[in-house]
Amino acid sequence: MQVLQLDSRLKTSFRYSLYLFAAAMPFSIFITQVAIGVLLLCWLGRIFITKQLRFQKTGLEYAFLAYLIAELIALVFSTNFGQSVIYLKRFLLIPIVYSLASGIDNEKDLKTAIYIFIISTGLYSLSGIISYIINPNVRVRHIQNSMTEGGITMLGALAAFTVAWFTKKIFWKIIFLSSTIISIICLVLTATRGSWLGFFVGIFIILFYLNKKILLMIPVMIVAFYFLLPANFKTRVENIFNPNYRTNQYRLYWWSVGLKIFKDHPLVGIGDVSTGDMYDKYKDPGDKERIGHFHNNFVHIAVTLGGIGLAAFLYMTIAIFYRLWKIDKKTNYGWALAALAMFVAFHINGLFEWNFGDQEIITMIWFSLGLALVIKPAQYVKTAE
Repeated sequence: MQVLQLDSRLKTSFRYSLYLFAAAMPFSIFITQVAIGVLLLCWLGRIFITKQLRFQKTGLEYAFLAYLIAELIALVFSTNFGQSVIYLKRFLLIPIVYSLASGIDNEKDLKTAIYIFIISTGLYSLSGIISYIINPNVRVRHIQNSMTEGGITMLGALAAFTVAWFTKKIFWKIIFLSSTIISIICLVLTATRGSWLGFFVGIFIILFYLNKKILLMIPVMIVAFYFLLPANFKTRVENIFNPNYRTNQYRLYWWSVGLKIFKDHPLVGIGDVSTGDMYDKYKDPGDKERIGHFHNNFVHIAVTLGGIGLAAFLYMTIAIFYRLWKIDKKTNYGWALAALAMFVAFHINGLFEWNFGDQEIITMIWFSLGLALVIKPAQYVKTAE
């Protein structure tokens, strides 16, 4: 009896920490971390006391293990062992996937977590729009970082649009479409071109699955997007592929420095560390900048984890994409499709930003993946009522 009571309490605590997790992600790392900690403890506690719950196999075990091994190998040869130990926390976020996939055992909790997440990102985006209205001379930003804001609103818009498509109830469809529009507007105001590109590729993935005829809307959306931009943002679009544009030049130069470092540390890299010290050794004498990452997931992984790490990262990326692709896209209110689009958009954005190392963004990716793996196609209805 005591075991059943304790299990019930842990299950209740898991549920409310899940809801807090979904709500806090866009707003606060601290609250999100607390919610994740409680979530994991409740999940592990239930496994321990019931002796019945088990780790839910996801089909990604070898991919995650490969990434962990690459991190540990790079740790041994790291140029800054202590810092590499700290950055192992990247791997410690992956259990989010298993806690959600194993711990959520009913449709209500899944549905509520999805709905809270979409509403929360919509409210977050609304606060960004208000900040722009108050000060239109400043790009909308998350604390001091517009790229993080761009990534959050990009993911939020894709999630809201997909779930709105599958939702049957008019009230919730209006809520989710409103969240989509608000998130897109905020995304525009971040002026982060990598997030813009990620969003359009994500929309392409969604429409490709839902109705290929609607793909014709994408060129219209891009044209409308351009003409609705604030005048001072249009230059950023016009020069998006211009190698001589100032910020493009910076990235091309940073990547060239990264490749030089990789050539000298091709196997195990320099360790999962901030790259500032190593960058100083390889940059041109006249370069006054000092960067802690290379604004590209693949370049940064190659520099810090070497060829072994890059191979493991690519393996993990392909495995996750394949796993999401194999899930019935209509299951979980279209969430599997949303998670797939979010994952692809994340990597498009990651061609121009180290978003794998951005805790707010990667936490959303693990959250979306975990929810997508919760329910097998035959268990629940395929669309929201």
